[in-house]
Amino acid sequence: MPAEKATSYDIAIIGGGITGAGIARDAALRGLRVILLEKDDYASGTSSKSSKLIHGGLRYLEQAELGLVFESVSERRVQMRMAPHLVRPLSFLLPVFEDSRVGLELMNVGLWIYDTLALFRSPKLHDTIRGAEKVTEMEPDIRAEGLKGAIEYHDCFTDDSRLVLENIIAAEEAGARCESYTEVLEIQREREQVSAVRVRNTISGEEEIIKAACVIVATGPWSDKTIEQVGAGMKTPLLSPTKGVHLVFRHKKLPLKRAMTVMSPVDGRVMFAFPWRGRTVLGTTDTYFDGDPDEVHADADDVAYLCKSANILFPRADLQSEDVISTWAGLRPLIHEEADSASDVSREHQIYVNDDGVLLIAGGKLTTYRLMAKDTVKAAIRWLKDAKNHHFADRELKRPRTKKRPLPGGEGFTNPSADAVRALGVDLAESAGLAPKLGEHWAFTYGTRAQTLADMAKADPKLGEPLQSDLIHTWAEIEYAITSERVQTIDDVLSRRVPLLLIGTDQGLDVLDAVADRMAEARGWDDARRTLEIERYKTTVTNSLLFR
Repeated sequence: MPAEKATSYDIAIIGGGITGAGIARDAALRGLRVILLEKDDYASGTSSKSSKLIHGGLRYLEQAELGLVFESVSERRVQMRMAPHLVRPLSFLLPVFEDSRVGLELMNVGLWIYDTLALFRSPKLHDTIRGAEKVTEMEPDIRAEGLKGAIEYHDCFTDDSRLVLENIIAAEEAGARCESYTEVLEIQREREQVSAVRVRNTISGEEEIIKAACVIVATGPWSDKTIEQVGAGMKTPLLSPTKGVHLVFRHKKLPLKRAMTVMSPVDGRVMFAFPWRGRTVLGTTDTYFDGDPDEVHADADDVAYLCKSANILFPRADLQSEDVISTWAGLRPLIHEEADSASDVSREHQIYVNDDGVLLIAGGKLTTYRLMAKDTVKAAIRWLKDAKNHHFADRELKRPRTKKRPLPGGEGFTNPSADAVRALGVDLAESAGLAPKLGEHWAFTYGTRAQTLADMAKADPKLGEPLQSDLIHTWAEIEYAITSERVQTIDDVLSRRVPLLLIGTDQGLDVLDAVADRMAEARGWDDARRTLEIERYKTTVTNSLLFR
């Protein structure tokens, strides 16, 4: 449950994405008094709009960023251990054609380097498949013309919004106070040092002054906007955000058996196509974006580019814009630098520290969020210890042990692995009289907490029924989200906790009234608030399909 309100805090974190959530967890585990403030829902920005991958970054090898690759593959292993239910192995096939920029044998050498940097601890070592016939046996839809072979390698995928949520839950369990729908309006100072933040609840409109000795800005692509809005005292621009768009199709339109890493025939950049929640996802773009981060969405050019690239590589698919079920678009918070293209900008992170106690973390990637959080908290501690007139030097802090401490849902596994989680799911299904696939789905979504959903479905069989005939998500997940997962709006439920916005053929509109009724009952909404929430969700659906 959320922590009780304190009178003052050592650190106030602005931003409830993966970086802010990771910082809150790390800092709270050290014994710091922490408050996290997010203007919308947790993970509502970039952190729920990634490619859903925890990976080393093969293309960073081509850019000779070996340090970043080593850091990433090391963190991939850590996260598999911390959250085996959320971070699990995924097989990728990388086809190589006659006109590919990198040939098959050189690609094979590159993958040996990749496996070596992982200290041969990848989920599985790569394999080289020579000849078009063998590759098309594995993936019949790939273009056979000019196909020389393929590399099969293994990385991991995740549920990015749940990874954020579980860090929030862990932070609160460690003593942090986390507040969503709370916007920071101003950083206040006394004697030229941070003393408090003025915030406003974006739902009720109520304002509050929260005392804090240090402020960490972790708002990703919103960093420059945040700096200017709250008076962070830093020069802008710090970032060169790039837009990444993903498209979702019915699986039968592109029936892949495994994830594919491909080079776009249009411009040669890396793309992914992979099965996901009964659908197929295609992405991503990588173009500079200089608009309002609150207004980012897929446009017609993004959709045309992705469909054209895929149709050359998968000729039988014939993907058209009308085949797109939904889209998501996010911004990468890349450090401002001169580069030939958006894809060439480094994914390294950087921490900025002001003399007044404002820190900002920028750059980085989902895979390395734990290290980014660790570095940021250490920088904040150094500032707190050095700050004049601040009684912090004698504070005894604990080791957070975030490298070994499991996230909620990841506890209790003797040998944390995908196989262990799968076995848990099968056992849950058997004990509750449910289909094994449903038990596995719950186990890989909630980890050991899936027992709660199994108990709910056993007590009320209607909760075990699917929300849509071709999807595995159930009403129990809606109920659990409303009662246990810190939701305040319908959008929280249907966009991130149970993402029908992305995978439902009707984007969740078919269950909208029923979800609104349950939310109104649980939260005490009147008719006006219920109607407002419905209209707001409909607007979210419209925005996800603006390319049409």
